[in-house]
Amino acid sequence: MKQLNILIVEDEVLIAEDLHDTIKSFGYKNIKMAHAKSDAIDLLNQFDFDAVLLDIRMEKELDGLELGTFINTNFRIPFMYITAHSDIAMIKEILKTKPAAYITKPIKKSDLFANLNLLQSQLSENKTLVIKDGYNHHKILFDEIKYIESEGNYINIYYQTKKIVTRQSMDSIMDELDKTVFFRIHRSYIVNLKMITKFSKKEVEIGDVKVPISRKIACEFENLISSSDI
Repeated sequence: MKQLNILIVEDEVLIAEDLHDTIKSFGYKNIKMAHAKSDAIDLLNQFDFDAVLLDIRMEKELDGLELGTFINTNFRIPFMYITAHSDIAMIKEILKTKPAAYITKPIKKSDLFANLNLLQSQLSENKTLVIKDGYNHHKILFDEIKYIESEGNYINIYYQTKKIVTRQSMDSIMDELDKTVFFRIHRSYIVNLKMITKFSKKEVEIGDVKVPISRKIACEFENLISSSDI
């Protein structure tokens, strides 16, 4: 199972160090720490994290909540709050930021261990494609990708109702995808087999978009899609 890259955001250095040592004792090795919101943002822009452990109260009362919202908007990385807050009003505010988990202080090792392992299991099931866009990193769930289109030296990734453009080759992107779900039907197109609503030997339809099929692989594709359990 893939090792998690974890970021701890906690302004109290001793608590952060204790968290670091506890998580390391669970077998996780790739751990970094930030002691302020600005430091956390710098690290998020530099490294690909799989999970963030986030204190709510740092320099300002709601720094953690603001950072949680920032992570959701810019990185889509699962995060869990570690906090002393337990009143109903605050919990309602916490839930608005859609955390992956919420652990109260003082922290029980068993709770932390269980939540990290649950998160790792979920990440293994929900495979993601990581795309770098300037200083930002976008994590796109495989299940959200509709199709990928080559356009010169760039590729367009269409997912949900969005599109992201990246400078990458089709071969390199295909190496990162699950080949039981994604198929290169044309030198310029990769499709998610789960998203196909209609197909023939000439083209496939994904919603209202028609994607051409190369004549060289038309029969192979038809046999694949006809026998697929997807």
